[in-house]
Amino acid sequence: MKKFLIVFVVLVGLLGAVYFYFFQLSPVEKNNPMNAVPASAALIISMEEPLAQWKELTNNEIWEYLKSNPVLASIGQSVDSLNAEIKKNEGLWSLVANRPIVLSYHPVSSNKYDFLVTCDLQKATQLGFLKNYLDKFIGDEAKIFNRKYLDSEIIEFSYYDDPEIYYLSLVDNLLLFSTTHTLIEESIKQKSKPLIARDLNFVEISKYMEVNSPTIYFHQKNFKTFLEKFTSSEAQKENLQFLTYSDYVGLNLAVGDDYISVHGYSDEPDSKPNMVQALLKTGKGEINLGAIVPENASAFTSLGFSDARSFYANLENILKNDESEGEYESNKERLEKFLDISIEENIISWIDNEIGLIQLNSSSNRNSIELAVAIRYNDVDDLNENLDYIEKKIRRKTPVKFKGIDYKGYQIKFLSIKGLFKLVFGKMFSSIEKPYYVILEDYIVFSNSPKTLGKIITATVENKTLNSTKEYAEFMEEFKHESNLFLYVSAQELLTDAKNVMDNESWAALSKHKKYIEGFPLLGIQLLPENDLLAYRLQMKHLNNIEQDNWKSLLQELSLATEQDTAEEDAMEDDYIIAVENILPEDLNDKKLTQEFDNGQLKFEVSLKDGLKHGRYSEYDSLGNLIIKGRYKEDKKVGTWKFYDSEGNLVKKIKE
Repeated sequence: MKKFLIVFVVLVGLLGAVYFYFFQLSPVEKNNPMNAVPASAALIISMEEPLAQWKELTNNEIWEYLKSNPVLASIGQSVDSLNAEIKKNEGLWSLVANRPIVLSYHPVSSNKYDFLVTCDLQKATQLGFLKNYLDKFIGDEAKIFNRKYLDSEIIEFSYYDDPEIYYLSLVDNLLLFSTTHTLIEESIKQKSKPLIARDLNFVEISKYMEVNSPTIYFHQKNFKTFLEKFTSSEAQKENLQFLTYSDYVGLNLAVGDDYISVHGYSDEPDSKPNMVQALLKTGKGEINLGAIVPENASAFTSLGFSDARSFYANLENILKNDESEGEYESNKERLEKFLDISIEENIISWIDNEIGLIQLNSSSNRNSIELAVAIRYNDVDDLNENLDYIEKKIRRKTPVKFKGIDYKGYQIKFLSIKGLFKLVFGKMFSSIEKPYYVILEDYIVFSNSPKTLGKIITATVENKTLNSTKEYAEFMEEFKHESNLFLYVSAQELLTDAKNVMDNESWAALSKHKKYIEGFPLLGIQLLPENDLLAYRLQMKHLNNIEQDNWKSLLQELSLATEQDTAEEDAMEDDYIIAVENILPEDLNDKKLTQEFDNGQLKFEVSLKDGLKHGRYSEYDSLGNLIIKGRYKEDKKVGTWKFYDSEGNLVKKIKE
């Protein structure tokens, strides 16, 4: 960035010279700046009005906030210096720095990338004028040379106290500038037959890009190669595979005092089958998941489609392609034959238009992330009929007992088909290995843990879901109600999850930037088909320091409200006893349910049978003193319950 600013300042001087020589210009055929961009570009930035757009990007509260980050400190100083120079010579900069500029980022060696700057002078000039100007501009502080390359000239200049060499050339109306001579040469060589500018996919995307805001183009295969230089494992490289789904992505960037907005397009993927392709071919679905997602959730992903059968048929093509030859078909056939079921008729048939992956805040669980899969159903009777049928078939084929428990009026059940979600929906849902499930509102929700389902049930019953919050409603106004893919992220809650799963060293590195992450509490990304292209929308909400404090207070109030509700339930039972009736185990096969104080001291323990409290119950204070003991039978208190003070003295007995 710092090098770019230096280059930009030099360009302004050159453009100033061009401006004063306008009357000596010779008319020539004009070239589009994009024509000068070599095919090796990984990233292209286009600005029609650089000065105005630069001011928009750097004169706002968000940039003032971000530049205080130590990582951006040096860049911030360079930007401030340039802005001061612009302000001091506003008139000159307005004249010479509002011509279209294209910056492209290219590999110049195995481990080095550099920018090529292409400026549209809008009229043509002759290189001699620029060389004469440079002689005066640089004086005795530098050396300057020029040489022929094909039918063009290249000027080279460098300062005596700086090893950097600058290269520039004029191609008709285009000024080319770089610190790498091969980029200038590549640009000159391909000027009559540009590859990127004539690529039909690039042309189609560029038609919909707005000229009044900066446009960023990603040349996907080249950008993937660039990012791979920062990966350290094959798994990380595999995660970048999605970049090959399309050839180009074009994005417009807008920044205000309280938002960052990005929208744009890519060509639709038509190569290797993938999830995005499967979604695009089956229409859009509504984003209704907020009706059951707790208001303190870390994130959720919503997949939308108009027809579940078509979506699954397209998804199957992906699964067949990802697995070894014949493996997917073999596994599917084996499961269907063993249980005498049909995935299409007994599962896909009752799916409506949305499947979601929910990540809950797991502040109480170290080294774990709580996930759930929610599937919107189209007919509850059809859903129950098919689930009953599947359960019946499993009973006949396996010794598994179906265990279920009632929680706040909802039945949590267990579906004993290991690997079902990976088989039906692929890797995205492979983390749900032993699904417990509950039918809730218009969804059937699956999770590895009934405790996770209990949190979702509680939020829905107590109207503490995202749909019930004003902040979520206002944020969702920035997006269309129907889409193929929508991602929602709450930064504050996600940071809590990160702290739980990261090692101390990684968390220490991330926590340095915690303040800046919290400054953007909500992030949304949406993908949907539009204009025969794939449309993108990204929105980030920014809060200043005062608003951040208010936001944290709001989250704390939500947390305290939950604790207060629990405390009120406790009081209804007894002044002493914890309301374990509304606490669920992680697994219905667990033999014991326990909870600890913040200091690690055991708070209570109770025996379990088939997910129900069944057997001895003991409760302790934070110092480890026994204060309650009793027994449960099939989730109900039985016998005599005894209560003790901290000295071990019996203070009360209750006969259940």
